[in-house]
Amino acid sequence: MMPGTGGLSFRNGMIVLSVAAIGALVGCGSDPPPPPDLAPQAAAAAIAQLWSQEQMNHFKVTFHSDDLVECGVKNDLWKLVEVTDRNGNAWSTTYRLTDRGSKIVTAISLKETGRGHEILLKGPYRIEVTGITDGSQPNTKNVAFRWDIDWDKAPDDLKACIPRFELSGNQVALFQLDNNNWRFVSYVNPEEIQAPPPPPPPAADGSPALTSAPAPVVGFPLH
Repeated sequence: MMPGTGGLSFRNGMIVLSVAAIGALVGCGSDPPPPPDLAPQAAAAAIAQLWSQEQMNHFKVTFHSDDLVECGVKNDLWKLVEVTDRNGNAWSTTYRLTDRGSKIVTAISLKETGRGHEILLKGPYRIEVTGITDGSQPNTKNVAFRWDIDWDKAPDDLKACIPRFELSGNQVALFQLDNNNWRFVSYVNPEEIQAPPPPPPPAADGSPALTSAPAPVVGFPLH
C-alpha cells in the first residue's frame, strides 16, 4: 500500500457520506408543507371582513307583527307606493323602503295581514363559529356558524320597529385553500352537505374497526 492511501480512502468515504446526507436533507426539504389548519378565529374574521365591506351580509328573516307596517311608516322607514304599468296606470300598491330605511335594511316584503313579513338584513352582526368540518371536495372546509344582529351597535331606526328576537339565524360557509391560505368562497345550503360515510364493518374477531377520531366542534363569540 502506498503511503497516504488509507487516509485518502477515508477522506473520500467521508465526502461520499456527506454528499448523501445533504441529498437526503434536500430531498426531505422538497416535500410540500402540509396545509395550514383553519382556526375558528380566522374563519370568523374572514367572514366578518366581507360583512364590513357590504358583501355576503344579506340575511332574510320572516316573522309576524301586527304593528310593523305602521311603525315603519311613522318612522319614515318605508311608505306605501303605487305600482304602475308601462302606460302609467296604477294597478296595485306596495311598501317600499325610503332613503332612510335603505340605510338599515336591504329589502322588504311587508304584508297588510301582519303575517309573513320578509326583511333582508345587512347587519351589523355578531358571529359564533359552531363547527368546522372537511368539505365534499379536496382542500375545502365547511364552517358552520350562528349570526345575530349586534344590538349594541345596531342603529336606532332598526331597533325602533323590528323585534330583536327575530334577528338571528344559522349558515354554513364554504372555505377553499388558495395559495396555502383559506379563503371564504360562498355559503352552502346545509341540505347539500354530504353526510359522512358509514363506519367500516367490524373486524373478523368482532372488535370494532379503527377509524380516525371526528374533528372536535369548536366555537367562540366574536364581539
